[in-house]
Amino acid sequence: MYKLLEYIRSEFYALFRDGGALLLLVVALPLYTIIYSTAYGGEVVHDVPIAVVDEDRTPSSRALIGGLMSGPNTLLCYEPSNMAEARELFYSNKAFGIVYIPNDFERHLLSGSQANIGVILDGSHLLLYRQVLEQVATDALTQGAHLELMRLTEQGAAPQVAAAVVEPMQFDVHHLYNRALGYGSFVMPSVMIVIVQQTLVIGLSMMAARRRQQGPRIEPITPLSILSKMLVYIFIYGANLTILLTLLWPAFGFVFNAKIGDVALFLLLYVVASLSFAIALSQLFKRREAPLLLLLWSSVPILLLAGVSYPREAYAEWIYLVGRIFPSSSGVDGFIALASRGATLGEVTTELATLAILTVIYLALALVINKSLLARQKF
Repeated sequence: MYKLLEYIRSEFYALFRDGGALLLLVVALPLYTIIYSTAYGGEVVHDVPIAVVDEDRTPSSRALIGGLMSGPNTLLCYEPSNMAEARELFYSNKAFGIVYIPNDFERHLLSGSQANIGVILDGSHLLLYRQVLEQVATDALTQGAHLELMRLTEQGAAPQVAAAVVEPMQFDVHHLYNRALGYGSFVMPSVMIVIVQQTLVIGLSMMAARRRQQGPRIEPITPLSILSKMLVYIFIYGANLTILLTLLWPAFGFVFNAKIGDVALFLLLYVVASLSFAIALSQLFKRREAPLLLLLWSSVPILLLAGVSYPREAYAEWIYLVGRIFPSSSGVDGFIALASRGATLGEVTTELATLAILTVIYLALALVINKSLLARQKF
């Protein structure tokens, strides 16, 4: 017991003497999570500025424009007199969309023929593109249904019959889990899980490299030294994750449907697997700056392999299997299932088993690497 406490004291002493490692292992997780949460805290984009070119200038065109003005997604900021002025606003990023109403819009509507409107959007801004297109399509379909209902009623159809003709099938949508379709609730669980792994790997590798630079001897890895590291960083990351999930998540309104006990047990195993991964990799670096340079750029590929920005179902099978090498991939799957979908531990047994297997593999790999380095040092 005394030996374990001595190891723990030594680990804390080494951590607080290393400013870079301290920043990564203690400060980076809450700091990065707060920064990302602030950026994505709005969840859904509202009031996207648009320009409307109305060449028809009739009650029907004004009714359509009124819908665009009252909708939550768009904000009518400009009404240029022609398309040349609208394009100038669009290319200068003052308006993110152009709605063009031709001069025969009402005539086609009243004659019963198809009326067309033009929409110009910037596909490089996917969230803005989606919001404007959704608002324009909703307003156009609503106005078309209203006019058709009026026409059928004037022809003598009963209101119930006319409504059934205009809308023969009701479309009732219920969004599960992420009900507001917020981007923050979608991306933040994955980002936080990947930050945990990357800060552990980079921070422990920097500390190990510093020890090797200060003294020529390679320290042997023992079960007691591994246990002391586990206890130290489980305490640090447990405190950070508790603060983030109990204070930051509710403050920004992110989706959290999990049972606290299930999430705590899952994150405990995930932190242990990430620590095992970090202990194994930390022995491969001789220079202190090497892990930062090598591992920092890998964060984006690891985030992608976890299926954050691109559907995992669209990956080749071998790419999916490569992603399983990293604890973050199973960590993201399990945490999203628990926190966002309200799953139980029994429903994430595959992820739990994968993390347990990775823990054993990486601890064994760490012992093998350390034994090889010690043998080389002795030789």
